[in-house]
Amino acid sequence: MAMAMARAFLLSTLILLPLGCIQQAKEAVQGPTPTGGGTLTCRQIVETCDSQCSDPICVRRCGDQGTPEAAEQHTALVDCAQRSGCTDEDCIRTSCPGESSTCEGPEPAADPAPAAAPSGPPGAASFHR
Repeated sequence: MAMAMARAFLLSTLILLPLGCIQQAKEAVQGPTPTGGGTLTCRQIVETCDSQCSDPICVRRCGDQGTPEAAEQHTALVDCAQRSGCTDEDCIRTSCPGESSTCEGPEPAADPAPAAAPSGPPGAASFHR
């Protein structure tokens, strides 16, 4: 009985150990899965972090600077870019239009134009027809 238990333990160890090694190797190549503990949007991650990276692991780790939603969007964009063999923005926009559009989000709001100074002497009412 003890021999059977030892054999079962050994078998399960031999099966599970390689799975752990495979996961560690995957993380070494791709970097860890982003956790999204930051405050940036996906667009901000790309503009402030990805643009400073020179290797794929760095780009993957940039997702940690975003919110959970932004990290998920960033991961989807990076995964698509990798699957497509992209190394530049044009390729990513062409090969991953949905992921790229989702990550970009809406255009940032422009600063409102300053109000025009009233014409006429101070205190005079101004009527527009």
